[in-house]
Amino acid sequence: MVQHVAVAASDADLDDATNQLGQPLALSPDSADESEATADLLISVLRLQCELLDDELSRRVRRLTEIRNALGDLRGLLPREMIHAAPVVLSREFGFARTMISTVRGSMWRPQHLHIENEGDDPQSRPLREYLTGAQIHLASAPLEAEVIRKRRGLLVPSPKQDKRTCREIVDVSGCSGYIAAPITVQDRAIGMLHADRPEPDGIVTMDHLDQLEAFAECLAVAFESAVLEEKAAQQHVAVAKLCGHVEELIGRSKEPAWWPLPAGASGQRHDAYSRGNQRAVRSLTARERQIMSHVAAGATNSQIAQCLVISQGTVESHLKHIARKLNTSSRAAAVAVYAGIATAHASESR
Repeated sequence: MVQHVAVAASDADLDDATNQLGQPLALSPDSADESEATADLLISVLRLQCELLDDELSRRVRRLTEIRNALGDLRGLLPREMIHAAPVVLSREFGFARTMISTVRGSMWRPQHLHIENEGDDPQSRPLREYLTGAQIHLASAPLEAEVIRKRRGLLVPSPKQDKRTCREIVDVSGCSGYIAAPITVQDRAIGMLHADRPEPDGIVTMDHLDQLEAFAECLAVAFESAVLEEKAAQQHVAVAKLCGHVEELIGRSKEPAWWPLPAGASGQRHDAYSRGNQRAVRSLTARERQIMSHVAAGATNSQIAQCLVISQGTVESHLKHIARKLNTSSRAAAVAVYAGIATAHASESR
């Protein structure tokens, strides 16, 4: 009654086999020999399941270790440095022959950095690098990559030459026989992609490779966002330091002493009077003028302000003239000092 059961190396097949072997034990309790043989076989199947689970756990631990090592190499880098280093680290830690990082803005896909592990042995390396240098690819011509960005989910492309949804030019010039791609997602928005492949004769990529790439891309997104925030904080620190320097210079030049060196009794009265004057001057600024002053205070140039507010540089300059007249100042630093309440319009002009 005991039937031959082929034990396959997959959880689903093993579960089916376990159920099949359990049925004779339930249906034929009087047949001791058959029940014993079935029980032995069932134990063997369960043992194999445990071994597979152990292998899967070990594989996941190895993957996490690889990702941790990779992120350790990226820690402390500036965003631009991280973009160049990520493909190199990805190839070294996960064994990919070719890796690429790209940015995505709107509907445009822009390859940023291509790493080829053994470039001298890859006949496609030179034409591929030449094609990708400065390339701007419309996602409409690469439906699979568009899907990665839209769904924010990685994909495995086992036969890109036969798949009409790939970017045909890249597939042809790269000689790719299979690749994987994963999005780099920051705050629920895909800002870029990672690609990896293994050209012939090692051209097979699997779902395990895709799992690795997706996990790395997710961690890279967190590291990249942190690097961007740190860089912005450093830039703002520099801008504030410059502003403080300008203000100190302004106060040092002033013929009339600033309000804070005055004796305590007179200081409060004079400060209150100046503060009321400053408040009236600042309140006279329009909403657009306040926007411009906030950018000036952060150290932005007229060109940067114009780009940020989507207006012409001439318009910015015109607003600054109106601001100078309203605040009664003649320099950028003086206007910022009055706007921030650090100095007074009267003191800033007394030179």
